[in-house]
Amino acid sequence: MSLGRKRLRMRLSPSVEAIPRSGIRAMAALAQGREGLLHLEYGEPSFFAPEVVRHAAAEALLAERMVYTPTEGPARLREAIVRKLLRVQGVQVADERVFVTHGGVGALYASLASVLGPGDRILMPDPCWPNAVGQVLTLGAEPVFYPLRAEQGFLPEPEAWPVDERTRAILINSPQNPTGVVLPRPILERIAAVARRHGLWVISDEVYDQIYFGERPVSMLEVYAEGTLAAFSFSKTYAMTGWRLGYAVLQPGMQSHTTKLVESCYSSSSMVAQVAALAALTQVEQAEIDAMVDAYRTARDRALELLDAAGRQRYVPEGAFYLMLPVPPGYSSDDFAQVLLERKDMVVVPGATFGQLSDREVRISLAAGADAVAEGVSRWLELSAELERARD
Repeated sequence: MSLGRKRLRMRLSPSVEAIPRSGIRAMAALAQGREGLLHLEYGEPSFFAPEVVRHAAAEALLAERMVYTPTEGPARLREAIVRKLLRVQGVQVADERVFVTHGGVGALYASLASVLGPGDRILMPDPCWPNAVGQVLTLGAEPVFYPLRAEQGFLPEPEAWPVDERTRAILINSPQNPTGVVLPRPILERIAAVARRHGLWVISDEVYDQIYFGERPVSMLEVYAEGTLAAFSFSKTYAMTGWRLGYAVLQPGMQSHTTKLVESCYSSSSMVAQVAALAALTQVEQAEIDAMVDAYRTARDRALELLDAAGRQRYVPEGAFYLMLPVPPGYSSDDFAQVLLERKDMVVVPGATFGQLSDREVRISLAAGADAVAEGVSRWLELSAELERARD
């Protein structure tokens, strides 16, 4: 066999090669080792996980062996999740529909991989969280993007979506990353109508479900009960990003199907994280969650005040903890993020990370705290003005 033939056999996976690097991680790597930077790139709460959560985990580590757990998660935790879904989302589901996963990203992957195969198409938002796009590409499926335009409040037009015979599913995200927009019930009902008409699954990313600043977000589980798979996480609500635990809500009869998938990936989720999650659901007071959300609201409001005073306010994020800021004329989002880093010691995420339509935006995280966010918006205003003067 020739050397060329051998190399061909030893190639790397084409589906993985097609996945772009996350621009969020790329910016963090670019800033690594530099002192005195203002970090607004990560969507990560600046809080510790609640004290009862940490104590529950510490006590379990000292008192119990950390062992394998059931692939779908322990019964007590799934029962607590069922109660949470009824309390927060207003939906009643059976225990067997709840599947505990390795982070919210695991819940999203379990949902996508359970219904998509090679060659299938899925409608996805642009902008979109990049990990979801990477997962679809890994499965050999094809993302088909529907636009969320700034001038339309980052809201979709479901009736215009290109559905064909290869389309199997729709991905939605509310509250949205990266825009912070919450999809109102009428929009969700229009999406459900499209899904019913064409017999499509809806994969609903709801990891920011308890971080909102107005009316409670409506769950797609309520609007399209018969065809929605939903992904949730403990990372955002309970400031537990490093604990890596989430859960999916599947359709009836799917558990054995998804169990085979998850067993082939990582067997089961962390036992100590599951103990912590149970404490989060059963012992954390709502007031503690509200206090964190109030901090994100304060950061948002400080940012909007500065933007309004400068005549730059465009929209009001109603959930999650992100704000999109426009890029000055003549710059791509990657270029502008680099200039912000070099000239203003500020780390943001280029909008191109999330899709083509957001290449004229950068994302900042409101989770960094009100003072940091206000300082970041001030630096963004300064640099934007400097670049616009130089261009004139």
